[in-house]
Amino acid sequence: MPVLHAWYKSSPSGGVHQLLGLSSNEIDKVLSFVKYILVQEIKEADKKKIMTVVKADYEERLGQLKELYKEELGKAEDKKSQKNVNTLYQENIDEIDKEFNRIKSVLSDLDLGSTILESDYRNIFYKFADSLTFQSGPEALLKMLQGINVQKEIKARIKQYTQIKSEDQKKKIISLIKLLINLHVSDIKPENMVIRKLPVIPPDLRPVVQLE
Repeated sequence: MPVLHAWYKSSPSGGVHQLLGLSSNEIDKVLSFVKYILVQEIKEADKKKIMTVVKADYEERLGQLKELYKEELGKAEDKKSQKNVNTLYQENIDEIDKEFNRIKSVLSDLDLGSTILESDYRNIFYKFADSLTFQSGPEALLKMLQGINVQKEIKARIKQYTQIKSEDQKKKIISLIKLLINLHVSDIKPENMVIRKLPVIPPDLRPVVQLE
């Protein structure tokens, strides 16, 4: 399994988090398999297909809840019991609506390099492996870094810089451009930040350092 050094993970002077446009916290979550990252472009047609399935599941859950509500309401013997059933029914509807809107927002924003929760991948997106390619762990970051064309990125970021008005955003873009130029001048590929072969010295050959 590839290994990502801490220096490259969150170095203030530039690292994987800058190249991928993710925070150090997001990088940590991908490395620890808490989040998955989309490592391949997604087509709008695939988004619509997934949304259709998600909406159908949402409507099915509402239908099941309504049937359960009718059943429980029929068992209610007084107004207080009916009120409790109505309150619980509305709370469940609100919860289902909230989750549906959250997933809809996640899907709407989904693009190359987007991250999602492991639970969302397990419960929803793994079903669409033919349309979506998610990965987690250091291999996911390696895959993303391998897809970076440094020269194209430099041109794209310079163009982006000319269109930005925020001084804070300009500073971030300048820092990223400097990192990309340094990689280009040094002929270093972004994926070289990930260690794929880590040599291990046998115990007998390791230098002995006396502790004071």
